[in-house]
Amino acid sequence: MTVLGELLRALAAGQIPAKVPPDCEYSEEVGELIAYLNDLTRFQRAMAAGDLSAKIERRGALAGALKGLHANLRHLTWQTQQVAAGDFKQRVDFLGEFSVAFNSMVEALAQARDDLVTKNDQLATAYAELKSAQAQLLQQEKMASVGQLAAGIAHEINNPMGFIQSNLGTLGSYGDALKSYVEKTEELEAQCPEAVRNTLSEQRKELDLEFIFEDLPTLISESVSGAKRVRDIVQSLKNFSHVDEAEVQRININDCIESTILTTEGALRPKADVVREYGELPAIECRPHLLSQLFLNLLQNAAAAIPEHGEIRIKTWVDGDMVAASVTDTGCGIPKEILNRIFEPFFTTKPVGTGTGLGLANVYDAVKKHHGKIGVTSTVGTGSTFTIRLPIKSSAASAADGKPPAGPPA
Repeated sequence: MTVLGELLRALAAGQIPAKVPPDCEYSEEVGELIAYLNDLTRFQRAMAAGDLSAKIERRGALAGALKGLHANLRHLTWQTQQVAAGDFKQRVDFLGEFSVAFNSMVEALAQARDDLVTKNDQLATAYAELKSAQAQLLQQEKMASVGQLAAGIAHEINNPMGFIQSNLGTLGSYGDALKSYVEKTEELEAQCPEAVRNTLSEQRKELDLEFIFEDLPTLISESVSGAKRVRDIVQSLKNFSHVDEAEVQRININDCIESTILTTEGALRPKADVVREYGELPAIECRPHLLSQLFLNLLQNAAAAIPEHGEIRIKTWVDGDMVAASVTDTGCGIPKEILNRIFEPFFTTKPVGTGTGLGLANVYDAVKKHHGKIGVTSTVGTGSTFTIRLPIKSSAASAADGKPPAGPPA
């Protein structure tokens, strides 16, 4: 076999010599073929190694096929990068069966991404609900502990305040008796010797009896007023701890709200116009005394929040398996930084001596006792809205005995 024949056989087997043997026929043409094959091999190896920046300047059918494959791989790489960046609209239509597999993979990734987003949203919702439930549970436990403390304090204060008020009334009677006696002795002084009259006169001046009899009614009146304030605080504590609860009854809360408005109308009229928007409501099981106190506190707070004269709007409606009532005022509003504290016992923004800080705590606890919900929205300078929701089929009867409700709280 000639040298050329052996060389061609080697090339057909994929063995490319480094150079053309000097005694080979057509050595120049064979050299060009070897250089061509070497360039194609280097280009193919670069693509196999992932180097898509490699280039080849050769022409011919084989070089053209490699260039086409190179262009397709570069485009496929770009599309893969787009998919990795979140663009799941990419599709391949130039690689035969591989295109089908690639497109199916992209569709699966898109579906997986959508499922992940949905699951993430569900997880976020569940977390928010869990966080809210935890906050409500902590608040309920805190309010229950404070309620027990309030009941004890109310009982301990109520007993001594009873005889303090009674003694103040008796002291007032004693003061009146002493004043009458002194006035009678002054009438009889005219019949006494002058020396005696002078002695009695000096004694009156020294004891300052005129000032005492003038100041004594004021002191007693202020003490009675202070005792009354203590009694009001004790009553608020009793309401908060439910030591004097009424029996469970079926009532329409429209009637409860209306009677409460009529009771406090004298205090509301100077501060606000009351607008009623009553809906058609079914009767619910509740303790009317607690609900009356609840709405009374909300109305009083609404009136107190209005600086001069405004509007209090009361609305009721049915909300699924609950009845709802909202009290909206056009008052000063509640700052956002204290909105989450307004139901805490003894927390108040009123000046010292003008509020017990138990009104909204009683409201919250009454709603909780009925297994309802309470919410508040407020804008400073515009007003506030308190919304109460109470279950139509209430567990108020079991709550009256301190037992857990038959089902989950509404």
